[in-house]
Amino acid sequence: MKTFSILFLLIGLTFGLSAQNQPIPNEALVDLDGITKMSATILDTTSPTIVLFWKSGSNKCCDNLETLQTAWMENLQEHGVKFVAICTDCNGSGAHIKPLANGKNWEFDIYIDPNGNFKRAMNVSNVPVTLLYDQDQKLLCRHAGFCAGNEELICDKIIHRIENSVQYTTAIDQ
Repeated sequence: MKTFSILFLLIGLTFGLSAQNQPIPNEALVDLDGITKMSATILDTTSPTIVLFWKSGSNKCCDNLETLQTAWMENLQEHGVKFVAICTDCNGSGAHIKPLANGKNWEFDIYIDPNGNFKRAMNVSNVPVTLLYDQDQKLLCRHAGFCAGNEELICDKIIHRIENSVQYTTAIDQ
């Protein structure tokens, strides 16, 4: 089963999107303090950024988020990678997200997509979806699905793409 998951991860990381160079849409997101921020400002312009779309009502999504946080803290944060999570199932109010994040000691930026506009603009239909952007806000890779059990592979792929400035293409990586 683990080999099967890794195969799908590799396929997801190596096949491209037709909209790879589109600018980040500018939709309203809400941080955990209730402050509205525009989505175009959440990516770091000095380092790569991982953006994860997730649902708070899904235990699997929360487990996936914790897995990626651990991988980020142990391997990616030291490479200057920023980590941002976008909650997609908080239609209107996301008051339960801050206590959830505090209780799990999540140490990354969390935003709520209150009306799902950002999710739709990013062409995300099912969560979780993980995106990696470079410091120029160009999409390097996209992975749909859960990452549990594949943290080391994910980190290696991300570090490889960062160190080699490999842009997200439609070709299979060699």
